[in-house]
Amino acid sequence: MTAAAADLGIELAIHEFDVGDRFRQPEEGARILRSEPVPDGAVFSVAFGQARPLVEAAEELGIPFFLGGPLFPSELEELGGSPRGAYRNWIGYFAEDESEKGHLLARRLVGAALDAGRTARDGTVRVVGVGGDSAWYGSVLREQGLRRAIAEEPSAQLLQTVPTRWTPAEGRNMTTRLLQRYAEVSVVWAASDQLALGAAEALQAHGMTPGEAAFTGGLDLSLLGLEKVSEGILTATVASTPLVWVEILVYLHDYLRGMDFAEQVGTIITFDVQVADRTSAESYIELRQWYDRIDYRKLSRYHNPDLETYDFRIERFRRNTRRAEGQR
Repeated sequence: MTAAAADLGIELAIHEFDVGDRFRQPEEGARILRSEPVPDGAVFSVAFGQARPLVEAAEELGIPFFLGGPLFPSELEELGGSPRGAYRNWIGYFAEDESEKGHLLARRLVGAALDAGRTARDGTVRVVGVGGDSAWYGSVLREQGLRRAIAEEPSAQLLQTVPTRWTPAEGRNMTTRLLQRYAEVSVVWAASDQLALGAAEALQAHGMTPGEAAFTGGLDLSLLGLEKVSEGILTATVASTPLVWVEILVYLHDYLRGMDFAEQVGTIITFDVQVADRTSAESYIELRQWYDRIDYRKLSRYHNPDLETYDFRIERFRRNTRRAEGQR
């Protein structure tokens, strides 16, 4: 995002908070909003219970803002259900398709186990799941996607899912317990790349080579996850790319300059889900290396009046890469 902000002439301040104290975070965020200089716009990414204090602070200060989800339906309802209703400065809502991410990962892992013949004596692929923190609605949706994939595949059997707080140590420990509890497991679905890396360690300690005797993967498309997919340790990592944040930044930039993105894309923004496996992981790693070479101004309709529609496909980012190193 920093390279995109520089191209667009935005002074960007990113504030991140420890996930361990989700109740303190919105209070601290509201304090930052009220600090001088008051920002011209804001983007919030929140967990359960965090949205309302930030939304109310931004509304009070007249700051246009995007809200990133997914939020629990009850929390969305408390905020009026959608942008530009109860809170006029709430200009847009965005979220990755967490259910589809969980679904696509499960399909890929079960498919890999079937292709390798790693079935139990009854002919089924036995699956366990290492989930995330249920305080975030995305965790719930990811697991729903897992269950949908299992329901679609007659040869798959989901034995159990367990929640975690996202750490690799929990991924390792929970996977170890599940492997001790259930025989002939060949798929460990994990709700994040970090959890998947812990699961892979547990499989190895259990005498099962990841990618051969058993299969695991995560849901972040993180650089480390991509590298482990390329090495064959993880079977896949699934998510939207980090460039979705650039898309939101461009929309906010144009809105603040009088060009409303909602006329073209609406106020509720969703993103394509990408699946990186061993055949494609390197291309996603390469894309990350291009971030500082992309000309982000070319994505803005404000800076390009002849641009009829917004286009944030990965191919578009690749085409906008600067040819000369250091060109700005």
